[in-house]
Amino acid sequence: MTHPMGTSEPNSIASAASAWLVRIETGTVTAEERRHFVEWLAAAQAHQVAYREAQQFWHSLDGLSPDDIRALDRYLPHESNSQRPGPTHSWRRLTALAACVLLVAGAGLWLALVLWPLGDYRTAVGEQRTVALPDGSTVQLNTDTALSIAMTDGSRRLTLHRGEAFFSVAPDRARPFEVTAGKGTIRALGTAFNVRTDGDRTTVTVSEHSVRIRLGHEPPRDVQAGEQLRYQLGGWLGSVERIDLNRTLAWQQHRLVFENQPLPDVLEEVARYRSGRFVFLRDQSLNTLLVTGSFDTERLDRFLPALEESLPIRIVTFADRVILLYRSRITRS
Repeated sequence: MTHPMGTSEPNSIASAASAWLVRIETGTVTAEERRHFVEWLAAAQAHQVAYREAQQFWHSLDGLSPDDIRALDRYLPHESNSQRPGPTHSWRRLTALAACVLLVAGAGLWLALVLWPLGDYRTAVGEQRTVALPDGSTVQLNTDTALSIAMTDGSRRLTLHRGEAFFSVAPDRARPFEVTAGKGTIRALGTAFNVRTDGDRTTVTVSEHSVRIRLGHEPPRDVQAGEQLRYQLGGWLGSVERIDLNRTLAWQQHRLVFENQPLPDVLEEVARYRSGRFVFLRDQSLNTLLVTGSFDTERLDRFLPALEESLPIRIVTFADRVILLYRSRITRS
């Protein structure tokens, strides 16, 4: 199938078509700009095809539910409560504004997210990086991660501000190796371990030896190789669980591995590696679809087509940022 705002080679043409469409439909185009638009449209048949497809997609937005638009509304900047769009705004105009924001201001917004909070070492969305520490330890940073390091003669203290990192610790009995993440502290007991922080939740996975986790007034908890423990900012400390290390640490080989995982969880995970937005439409049964597969984080352009081939869904993308999923009417044998 052809995606109205797809991510294939004619990406710039699709983006230009959607940008023209937004300006024309929202009444912000001047007479001179309209003349430039007519010239752009007549310059190539591909421009005309892209614009027709953008129009078709635009008109299909009339069927969006209130929940769908509230999802898009999250990506609009609001300077004050009085400036928030009211319920009388048309769904189509709100979606157009979201597209404008993502097309025009998206780069700056994403840059701000990448740079905050500042750390000694950072990665952008989709980037991975390995850092050699002065003590001989190494840290592998996953996508969108920020890490600070403070080493003295008596301690080795690191702070994971956001994201995910794998720590291979060099032995040094005189200087404990500790990682702070989400108000918890993970002390290495001669080990290799992974720490991931998502909002108020932190997940610690141990691949070698063990770590000791302290959180608030909770008794310290030891986690052994092949085990995982989660905790939250409010002081909740989960139980130790056995896990599949190959799947959990597949990101180190630039892989994402899923086994019968709900589609929303899979989309949330993939979103960590690409600057796109996923929006479910009205059919809530999409939430029950399960995904099994292995995907290359460096070739996520193949991810959406693979989903469309394996699941009863159809996918369209708009302005290279808003990705809409809805149930396909085609039954696959």
